[in-house]
Amino acid sequence: MKLTVGLSDALRITRALRAQRVDLHCLPHGELQAPDPSPAKRWSAQAVDCDALLLSEPPNPKTPVEVIVGRFDKAPRTKLLHVNTLRDWLLPQNSFIRVSNEIWIPRPEMLFAQMGSLLSPIEHLALALELCGTYTLDAREPYHGASTFGIAPATSEEEIRAFLSSYPQAHIWGMQQARSIEPLIADNSWSPMETSVAAVLSAPVKSQGYGLGPLVLNKRFAGSSAFVGARASRVPDILFAGTHVGFNYDSSDHLPIDTVAHAGLNLGMNPGSRTRERELDRATRDVRHKFVDDRRRDRELIAAGLQVISVTSEDLYEPGGMDALARWAMGRIEAEGARNLLTQREALASQDLARTRQLLLWSLLPGRHGDMARGELERR
Repeated sequence: MKLTVGLSDALRITRALRAQRVDLHCLPHGELQAPDPSPAKRWSAQAVDCDALLLSEPPNPKTPVEVIVGRFDKAPRTKLLHVNTLRDWLLPQNSFIRVSNEIWIPRPEMLFAQMGSLLSPIEHLALALELCGTYTLDAREPYHGASTFGIAPATSEEEIRAFLSSYPQAHIWGMQQARSIEPLIADNSWSPMETSVAAVLSAPVKSQGYGLGPLVLNKRFAGSSAFVGARASRVPDILFAGTHVGFNYDSSDHLPIDTVAHAGLNLGMNPGSRTRERELDRATRDVRHKFVDDRRRDRELIAAGLQVISVTSEDLYEPGGMDALARWAMGRIEAEGARNLLTQREALASQDLARTRQLLLWSLLPGRHGDMARGELERR
């Protein structure tokens, strides 16, 4: 069997490779491969290698595998495969990656462009931030599975821009949307929650975002030695490009308070245990150390001339929480004289847009809120 796989099936494989800490830049690159069922004589469920495609069950007419062919007359005649035709002679060289002897996928820049045919602008931008970031969502369960952190980016803002400029023809579905959000793509997102916040902040008002992009993510600033305990450098999560205004995202487990609670319960069940007392002391010290470091981070960023405030997970899940933070950011950005945000402020005041923005933000998040929001957006 040989297939060039596209769209959501290629994205699943891309995420799986990144979770295995494979640097996609190091895999063999080449051209579009024609489908071939060999050694089988024709395509059937048995001819499809589910393991190579990371499928939990064979494809069927309701859930076919997305494949890419260069010519319509090369398309497999089977309902197990959904065919997308690309004019391969117009594509930039080496637009595909060989991930095994059987499977090729689009390189990340081309996959990003393709996915514009399936995703809303905010979802599309979030995907770009993930591909340019140092984490990946779970391949099979992106909203419920475990993410992988500290990995090599699959691509970069510069590589995406170069691919789009080298392929001026709009023969890839989704290319128009890809070009429209390309100026908003930023490198170096460190987590899915950071990406969710950045995507909604960046996306234009017409796409139900806040229209405050582009952003700069995780830029390192030299620390101030004037303070006790100062670090050599600090990294604000999000800065609005061309300004000194930004956000730090503090997740629900940012302060490990649960460890103190568990240690306290263990000591309560084992009163007088020196081991449990030391465990509680260590957990308490760890929380205090993190709290102190956060306060030192805040003052060192202020000393560096930045206005950076915290975003909590509660801000994202509570209705209107992100609107309040965006309103604060708009005020600080305008006070610096960096931009006129009249359009963004008018959109912020609209109750109808506020509801849609909230749903779009929730749709990027894991858990019950995310499932509910995605369901409601699909019904709309």
